[in-house]
Formats: sequence, structure tokens, C-alpha cells
Amino acid sequence: MPSVPPRVAALAGMLAAATGTEPLVLETPGAFRVLASLPSPLSNAIHSTILMTLAHGDRFGHDMGADGIARVWAEIDHVTPRRRNTDMADPAAGTAPGDAEYRTLIAHTAECAACRSDRAECEIAERLSRAWRAARQ
Repeated sequence: MPSVPPRVAALAGMLAAATGTEPLVLETPGAFRVLASLPSPLSNAIHSTILMTLAHGDRFGHDMGADGIARVWAEIDHVTPRRRNTDMADPAAGTAPGDAEYRTLIAHTAECAACRSDRAECEIAERLSRAWRAARQ
């Protein structure tokens, strides 16, 4: 990984935890791009976690590679990052609203067999996701 600002490293770490894959960090002339392959299939809890993680970027999206692998990406500008919500704390600082709830959710999904299963829905993960969303508001 190239030398990156803390916000980019935090985003890469959150995507690694959410997808279970090692993201690729690329530096372009105007931004850092973090790419991660999507696990297949996705549970609702992991899908929600990935979407919430991508929202920490200045831009984000989803691509299907020529190799047939689905990937998500998020970009963070080199210059002053644009914020969607001016009162949202920097996630790299660890003081963002809902930070504790997010860490609890990630820890649960990383160890829960139901969350990692392609057929099971986990009520605990759904409850933790709701708590995280509520804490961020």
C-alpha cells in the first residue's frame, strides 16, 4: 500500500473488515482509490456494513470486472475532503458518532457463523446495524 493519509488507511481497514478481502489502494492524480472484491453471496448485515463503509469516501461505486468479479470502490480526494455532513467527525479519529456501535457490529459479523453463512440471517447483526444507524443520527 502506498503511503496514505489516515482517512484512506481507515477506509481500507473498514473495507477489509466488511468484505473479508484485502483492499487495493491506488493513488491517482487527484485522489486515492480503495478497491475491494465482494464476497459472494452477501448477507444483509454484511451488505449494509459495506454500504455504510463506502459512505466514508468522497465518491463510491460498484463495478463488475472483466474477470467477472464484483468490486466496490471508494475515492478520497487528495485536497480538502468534501464532507456530506459537516458535523460528521473524521472516522480515522475514532470519535465518529456510532464508532463504538460500529466496532461492535464488525466484531460480531467477523465471528458469527450466521453472518458468514450465505443462507442464514442474523437477528443480532440486524439489531446491531439498527443501533449503529441510530447512533449516527
